[in-house]
Amino acid sequence: MKSNRAQNKRLSNPRKRQEQQELLSEVKLRASTIRARRLQAIFGFVSRVVLGATVCASVWLGGKEALRRFVWENPDYFLREINFATDGALTREQVLGVANITEGRNIFTVDLGHARAAIEQMPQVENAVVQRTLPNRMSITLRERRPIAWIAARGEEDPSSSDRSFMIDARGIVLRSRMLLPEYFHLPVISGFETGNLVPGERVNDLGMQAALELIRLDADSTRFQAQNIDLSKGYCLIVTDQQRAKITFGLDRIDKQLDRLYRCLDRAAADHKELQTVNLLVERNVPVTFSEPEAEAPAVEPPAVRPPRPAPAPEERTPLRPVEVRKAEAAPPRSSTKAAATPAHGASGNQALKKPFFQNP
Repeated sequence: MKSNRAQNKRLSNPRKRQEQQELLSEVKLRASTIRARRLQAIFGFVSRVVLGATVCASVWLGGKEALRRFVWENPDYFLREINFATDGALTREQVLGVANITEGRNIFTVDLGHARAAIEQMPQVENAVVQRTLPNRMSITLRERRPIAWIAARGEEDPSSSDRSFMIDARGIVLRSRMLLPEYFHLPVISGFETGNLVPGERVNDLGMQAALELIRLDADSTRFQAQNIDLSKGYCLIVTDQQRAKITFGLDRIDKQLDRLYRCLDRAAADHKELQTVNLLVERNVPVTFSEPEAEAPAVEPPAVRPPRPAPAPEERTPLRPVEVRKAEAAPPRSSTKAAATPAHGASGNQALKKPFFQNP
C-alpha cells in the first residue's frame, strides 16, 4: 500500500505547474493567431482572384464588343475584290466554291491555311497561293498539273469522248478535267491499262506506266519520233506507234539508251530513203528492223492539150461599086451550028427564049 501511494504522488511543484499553464496558454494563443492569419490569407487570395476574374471578364467582354463593332461588323473589312489567276482550265467559281470564299464575307473570317489546303486537294492543282490584302482584297494564284498523256482501256477508242478515260501528268497523278483545252486532243494515248481502279488525284505506281511516262518526257522535244499510242497490254514491254504508223517495241528500263538506238535506226533509214515499219529495241545489238514497202505510183496522166483559139477572120475589103452604064441591047451575032438548035425558031425574041426551060443534050 505504501508503494502505491508513493507512485501516485505528484512530482511537480506549483511553480512548474504555472509554467506549464503559461506554456499551454501561449500555445493556444499561437494556434488562434495562426488560424486567423490563415483565414486572412485565404480571404485575401479569394478577393484577389475574384477581382482578377472580374477585371478579365470586363476586359474580355469589352474587347469582344469592340471587335464586334470595329472588326467583325465593320463594312470596311467586307471582302470586295477577289483576284484569281491560273495556268490551266479551272474556273474561278470552282476554286472559290472549294475554298468557301465568297464576296461580302468578312476578310478575317477566312482561314488562309484551310482554304489553301482545300484547293490543293483538287486533283488538277499542284500548288496554290492564297493571300489577304487589307482591308478588303484577296488573291488566289494556282499552278495546275499539266497532263502529258491520255489513259484509255482500248487504243482504238477516242479518249476525249469516253467516260472511262483519264489524263495523267509527268509525276503519274491521275487527272480528269471538266474543260478540255485544244492542246489536250494531241496528247499521246496510253492504252491496254485497266482504268476501272483509277482515282483522280492519286498516283499510278505501275512499272509499265512509269516507263511510258518516262518515254513521253524524254521524247517531248524530238522532231524525228513522236509517240502516238503506247500499248501496255503485254506487261513486259511497250509497243509504241509513231506518227508514221511504225511499231517500235521498248523495254521497261533504260528508256534513254533505247531511244539512242532508235535514233540511229532512223538516221540509217533516212540515208537509205526508207521508212521504218517495225523495230525491236529489246535487243541491244543487231536490232531487228523491217522497212515498209514503197507504194506503187500511179501512171501520170497527161492533161489534154488545149488548142489555141482560132484567130477571127479579118473582114474582107470590098471595092466600092462603080456606076454601070446602061446600054441598049444590040442584035447578037449569029452563033455556030452546034448552038443553033438552042436558038428559038420562028423569029422568037430573046426574052421569050430565056423564059423556056433549059435541057441538056442527051
